[in-house]
Amino acid sequence: MLNRSKLMPMIYELVNNDKNFLNNIKKYLHNAFEEYKKIQGNEEELIKKIKDSNTSWLTAIPIENFSSIKPLPSVPVNYSVLAVDGSQIMPDHHEIRICYLINIGYVILSYGQNSYATMNSIPTLFYKEEELYKDTNGYKTFITQKDLSFKRTIMEYNKIFECISELDKDISMAFIDGTLIEWMVQGDENESIIISSILKTFNKAKELNIPLVGYLSSPKSNDFINMLRVCICPSKAVNCNTCSYLKSGNNLPCNKISKINDSDLFSIILKDGERSPMFLSTSHILERYGEHKIAFFYMNTGSEISRIEIPFWVTEKSELVDFIHAACYDQAKKGKGYPISLQEAHEQAVVSGNDREMFYNMLSNICVKNGIKMSRSYKSQRKRSGIL
Repeated sequence: MLNRSKLMPMIYELVNNDKNFLNNIKKYLHNAFEEYKKIQGNEEELIKKIKDSNTSWLTAIPIENFSSIKPLPSVPVNYSVLAVDGSQIMPDHHEIRICYLINIGYVILSYGQNSYATMNSIPTLFYKEEELYKDTNGYKTFITQKDLSFKRTIMEYNKIFECISELDKDISMAFIDGTLIEWMVQGDENESIIISSILKTFNKAKELNIPLVGYLSSPKSNDFINMLRVCICPSKAVNCNTCSYLKSGNNLPCNKISKINDSDLFSIILKDGERSPMFLSTSHILERYGEHKIAFFYMNTGSEISRIEIPFWVTEKSELVDFIHAACYDQAKKGKGYPISLQEAHEQAVVSGNDREMFYNMLSNICVKNGIKMSRSYKSQRKRSGIL
């Protein structure tokens, strides 16, 4: 249990630290906003400087002029949205059987004439030797949390692939909770297999003219701020590896905006319902996405700044971009700050502590009825019963 008397001083220290940071952040925001105004109208020059730069951070590339802040388009009366989310019960060596479960929740919400809602979840149990272990350089190793996360991601995309054909291709979108950029996969031994698997869904979505949309609530990304840092750098050819300011020990010119992120800046640029210009992500994993490079924009939902990610082909269809802009805003309003369809998909997918307990009780009872002896580890039993 927590020792409150020892914890309290640390919490006070944290709060004081945050107060100091908030006092300083205004200065960084002012600097960033001034730089933002300076580059308007000079996009071509900036793009060239970004492409010629060598930085240690990811940098957005603008694909619309900076002056093109877009107001909220009309929200269509008739539209449909498919949302998918997943959850899992992790394998536990102290339980009666080593296995794991992935639960995929999905919803289809259709508005307007002939409106309807489909909500469901599909659990899948993994228990076979080949599902629990993998071969790593000739050694049999137990699957990791990361492996399970990748498997879940593939299953979420597979569910979209399965359901997307049910949508009206003229005015529908498929929602993913979070980023479309699977940067966590980069460097994994199965990187190629994982990316190939999810790109099947990207191809299907493009074929049906139904955009995949990644929704990031309260994003912490810095792609746009990093772009401004390249702009601020006095060097004509930006190269962080040979930065003369670093070598001389002087303050870096680009550091005058480094303490804020993209959503901090767009919270003072965008009004309720407006979206930013679109940008292309330069995440290295996207080199594997082929024609499905990921673009993004920021949007003021009225509650927060969210980041909306879309495949590049969508950016070339202004009517689709307007639809996504309007539908994302409408979904966030219906969900009182967060898209209602993603909330419902999460509710379908989530596996609570009670669900987990029920699962192991069901497994235990069925095993006993079939004459299979099962027992939990002493550690698990002691945690359940306590000492007293």
